[in-house]
Amino acid sequence: MRYAFANCRLDTQTRELTRDGAGVHLSPKAYELLRTLIEHRPRVMTKQELMDQLWPDTFVVEANLHVLIGELRSALVEPSARTGSIKTHHGIGYSFAADVRESRSRPRTAERQRSRIALAVGRRRLSLCAGSHQVGRDQECDVVLDDVSVSRRHARLLVSGATLVVEDYDSKNGTLVNGARIDKPTAVVDGDEVTFGSVKTTIQIARTVDPSTVTLTD
Repeated sequence: MRYAFANCRLDTQTRELTRDGAGVHLSPKAYELLRTLIEHRPRVMTKQELMDQLWPDTFVVEANLHVLIGELRSALVEPSARTGSIKTHHGIGYSFAADVRESRSRPRTAERQRSRIALAVGRRRLSLCAGSHQVGRDQECDVVLDDVSVSRRHARLLVSGATLVVEDYDSKNGTLVNGARIDKPTAVVDGDEVTFGSVKTTIQIARTVDPSTVTLTD
């Protein structure tokens, strides 16, 4: 999904935020916060709701949420908590107050056909098109791993050409590449084993993609 508001654009397929056409960096948690506020607009989300959404398997103090709100306001160049897109409701929580235009974002057919990367999960083989794919227990994730060891939003897979990068989302049980827990975006190659919680998967990179594979789209 693509969301356009003010001079910004948010694409949930690529997980990219742009402002005046230029890319803006967001930490994974700040991205999740922005997406959550936009998807639930104009409802006021309580601080506890947001903390449960962002850190479902971990106890954190409220200050962590305040830090993310500050990061978002800096990224969006918000003039103030009163006039910006993210509105503060003192003693309650936050809401997204800007007008938003929505459009569906899907990879073009040619991009799907060029996909060379797949993720083997047991007997499943999932073709990964260019862009970003969320991995987690939440049914809204692109790659759903229904296992208690997997966090609701556990990690992401970023595909660009024949390159695949794995990034953990500060998950409770971690993400491992070939048995080693990662703490930063990590490139993987054909045959690498990536473990989300206790769920093992295998990376497959080929010249062509079997037409029987399932292509993940937003």
